[in-house]
Amino acid sequence: MQASAASPGSDRARLLGQILALVGVLALIAVIVRETTNSPAYLAANERIEELNVQIERVERANEELRERLDYAQSLPALREIAKRDLGLIDPGDRAIVIMDDLSGVPIPTPAPAETPLPDAPPPLRFGHLRAWIEVFAGG
Repeated sequence: MQASAASPGSDRARLLGQILALVGVLALIAVIVRETTNSPAYLAANERIEELNVQIERVERANEELRERLDYAQSLPALREIAKRDLGLIDPGDRAIVIMDDLSGVPIPTPAPAETPLPDAPPPLRFGHLRAWIEVFAGG
């Protein structure tokens, strides 16, 4: 006895059922993904991520500017500028020019006068009779 072959109509119906099931599963996945990506929590999280990325870029730019300023502050030209501007120092061979009439009305800082050397300190006091002092304080 031969097994009866499935009829072409039943194969077609079964194939159509499988295709419909596959389309249904794909539609369900699409709905789940769409609802997940449109949820308020998902949108809020994406917005927060964007804000943090902007903040990170701003901080990185500020760090780069600070690195450049630090490099300059540690350079010889910066040290010379500070010495001339704030301390009133000049390079060897240069002449200092003091402007007496300032149009802005702001008093002009004058360089600090050179400190007079301190007189020599007196020699330390010598205590004689060290043993007597120890006996007095130690009670011996």
